[in-house]
Amino acid sequence: MLDPQLQSLLQSLRGRVRRYVVVDSLLAIVAVILIGFWVGYLIDYLPVLLGGSEMPRLARAILLGIVVAAVAAIAVRLLVARLRRPLPDDSLALLIERHHPQLGGRLVTAVQLNQPGRHGDAHSPDLLQMVHRQASDRIGEVDPGRVFRHQPLFRKALVAGPLLLLAIVFAAISPQGFARAAGRLSLLSDARWPRRAKLEMVGVDLPIVTASGSQEMDPERIEFVDGVMRLPKGSSGVLRIRAVADDAEVPSLCTVYYRSEDGTRGQSNMRRVGRQRDGYQAFILDGAPLSNLSDSFEFSVQGLDDRLTDFRIEAVPPPVITQMDVKIRYPKYLQSVASTEDSNTFDFETPYQAGLRVSEGSDVLLQAVSSEPLGEVDVVLEAAGVERPAQDLTFSSDRRVVTVSLKDFDQPTAVKLVPADQTGISAQAPFRYFLGAVMDEPPTVELALKGIQSAVTPIARLPIECRVSDDYGVESLQAFVAPKHSTDENEPAAGPEDGSTEDDDATAQNVEDASAEQTTLAVSLRPDREGNASTVVDLRELVNDGSLQPIEPGGAISVYAEARDGYNLDGQHLTSSELYRLQVVTPEELLSLLERRELGLRTRLEQTVTEAQGLRDQLARFRAERFEVSPPNNPEASSESDQDVRQRELQILRLRVQQSRLQASKAKEELTGIAESLDDILQEMVNNRVDSADRQERLGSGVRDPLRRIADVSMEQLGQQIAEIESAVDQPELAMQRTEAALQTADKILLDLTAVLEKMLDLESYNEILDLVRGLIDDQEKLKEDTQKERKKRVLDLFND
Repeated sequence: MLDPQLQSLLQSLRGRVRRYVVVDSLLAIVAVILIGFWVGYLIDYLPVLLGGSEMPRLARAILLGIVVAAVAAIAVRLLVARLRRPLPDDSLALLIERHHPQLGGRLVTAVQLNQPGRHGDAHSPDLLQMVHRQASDRIGEVDPGRVFRHQPLFRKALVAGPLLLLAIVFAAISPQGFARAAGRLSLLSDARWPRRAKLEMVGVDLPIVTASGSQEMDPERIEFVDGVMRLPKGSSGVLRIRAVADDAEVPSLCTVYYRSEDGTRGQSNMRRVGRQRDGYQAFILDGAPLSNLSDSFEFSVQGLDDRLTDFRIEAVPPPVITQMDVKIRYPKYLQSVASTEDSNTFDFETPYQAGLRVSEGSDVLLQAVSSEPLGEVDVVLEAAGVERPAQDLTFSSDRRVVTVSLKDFDQPTAVKLVPADQTGISAQAPFRYFLGAVMDEPPTVELALKGIQSAVTPIARLPIECRVSDDYGVESLQAFVAPKHSTDENEPAAGPEDGSTEDDDATAQNVEDASAEQTTLAVSLRPDREGNASTVVDLRELVNDGSLQPIEPGGAISVYAEARDGYNLDGQHLTSSELYRLQVVTPEELLSLLERRELGLRTRLEQTVTEAQGLRDQLARFRAERFEVSPPNNPEASSESDQDVRQRELQILRLRVQQSRLQASKAKEELTGIAESLDDILQEMVNNRVDSADRQERLGSGVRDPLRRIADVSMEQLGQQIAEIESAVDQPELAMQRTEAALQTADKILLDLTAVLEKMLDLESYNEILDLVRGLIDDQEKLKEDTQKERKKRVLDLFND
């Protein structure tokens, strides 16, 4: 039987252990609850002080769940589990022996040997009594408090005590704040913390995009619906909020914090606008992320300690004109193009492309295909700087196609469209389509008289050549010959008015003057596909068959052409060519004019011969100089400066050869021009029926044909030879050989030109003889007339006597 003192000691220690467990667990539970409260309070309220928002309900629920789980774990593991654990006497005795080594194991021995039901122990009863007595005697030395470690309790108390004290002080100072914190953390209340500032969301001001460039409209105010707003991509809206000014502090700055769908984060400051009005101060944001909106984003607005959260702007693609088709019905005057009278059928259909031009007077139908079903479409037509709204817009059944009609298209027009979908989302810039106008221009007609200059004989042939062009072809082309008698025999001949542009009234006046005495002869022409037409008006045949009255020398003939197209929208298009006024002369007077032209050609030929002689002399100088340039001082190791000097001299020599080639080309062109002028003289003689076959033979085969051979063969060969000399300038021996060949060609050219020149001198002498003969004939005719007059006078004198 265990001593009562020892039994009381063990029983007392067992109670103290259980109290220690309860106190330790309660301190841990209180510490966890207070830590959760203050952590939740700080997380929930500190962001409010910094301008943020409260902790969301989900986060508070998670925190509350963590605290409850921690308290339950502490209660189960630190309290219930330890209280349910048994505390046998021998374990308690061993615990006391561990902290009181002076007992020497007597307490444990006494407790264990006195336990009932023990068998097999070999000990002396006397010895057990002695140990039992010694343990009882030393029971007074045992201090149960030494068994416990008080540091864990102190640590838990150091955590729980200040936190509890702070909670009591917080509840005493701000009962409403403590209650709000407790309610938000434990009851998950959504009551907001009071703030110094009060912000209110107003909305977004979005500019209204119109097709008209001159029309200005106030922006549209769009409000958030459940914190969400839809704006078109590419738009640039203005975010507006307001701060309450009557019973709250107005922040000096509000900041927008945003995060786009691609993860981009940023912030922008809002501007204060104007003064306080009606108890509010306005703030706006007209920059990023609303400027040129490209992506959806979420944002919040902070001003002092207030914050507007959970707002979202969705960037919605606006409707896009994916295709524009152009349908054209041509006007009636385009008979070669217009193909139908059916109002539902068009003559030309094509997708729109830049530079598209429409014929004047056409009916145009524009069909715009949208990417979205359309609501309203703003369409403006701009022509000549004047804008007007389009009329008669029609939509397809699915409202994806809108049709714009342009009647009687007559000037360049810009079509501007701003489509909007059925929710009001519109394009942020007008779609522009420009249609050029192909105005039906009057036809252009050119008239030329081949082989006719400024004077003709009364029996001449007039080879008329016309070239006409028009946008869609001409209806008629006529050449007119208008003779006119003149009493002024010295009236100068007038050629074509080159470079002049006459309107229809001036041309009509010229025609009226030209045909004052005789009826104008009209000759219809039929141009070919290229617009070329030609005819020959034979004055002699026209006089013989009575179409024209006899034409006497001293008069004049006007020749012109008129072309008319099928234009019938506003008047008609009638164009006249330049007017040729031809002086009517006798064959002798015409030959005299041709002889003066031959004299001028001879002068040109003499100048060309002189230039050819100069070219030959230049080639001779090349041969004399032998294409030599300064040799380097040391051929084996010439300096860079010597090489530069040599290259410069070669370049100068090459330029001189090039100049000779240009001179040869010029001489060739001059000879060709002289030959063409001689050919014109010969044609003029033929067309005017000047009976001078010998003159034509000498001028053609004796002068014109040799000049053409010289220009086409000899001068061409000389030019090629000089080009070969140029390519061999740096090879003196080869250049000398080619120069010799060029000199031979030049000598031959000079001999041929001299022969031609002598032929022209012979013709000049021949012409002088003809002039003498004409003079003798004129003198003879005059003497004959004088003789007849003298005879008549003598006869009259006889009667008078």
